[in-house]
Amino acid sequence: MKKNQRLIANVLEIVIGIVLTVCGYAEIIDEYWSGMGTALVVVGVLMLARQIRYRTNETYKENVDVEVNDERNQYIRIKAWAWAGYFFVMAGAFCSIVFKILKLDDLSVFAGSCVCLIMVLYWFSYLILRRKY
Repeated sequence: MKKNQRLIANVLEIVIGIVLTVCGYAEIIDEYWSGMGTALVVVGVLMLARQIRYRTNETYKENVDVEVNDERNQYIRIKAWAWAGYFFVMAGAFCSIVFKILKLDDLSVFAGSCVCLIMVLYWFSYLILRRKY
């Protein structure tokens, strides 16, 4: 059932993308949405092709299942998210300071707010996971 839902979601994504693209070229909506529609079509087609390959190619299906369910890969994915979070916080804090020195106050506040947001999200996640485990 879940496989069919993914297939339907991919087709729906393509249809929405086509509608947005056509409406954009007909100048019903602005070009931002037509670009978003084109991106949705491309991503939808790629994901649909991936789903079809998963269903038809047994070795590809086995490789994907091993990659998704392997504990080593799960550990690597968790570590990659942790590193990405650390790098984001450090880069955001650095940019906030640099923007302030360059007297770009709006960008400095934006970068600082992003760092603050990610730290608040981390804190909430920590509290939830601490109770769960």
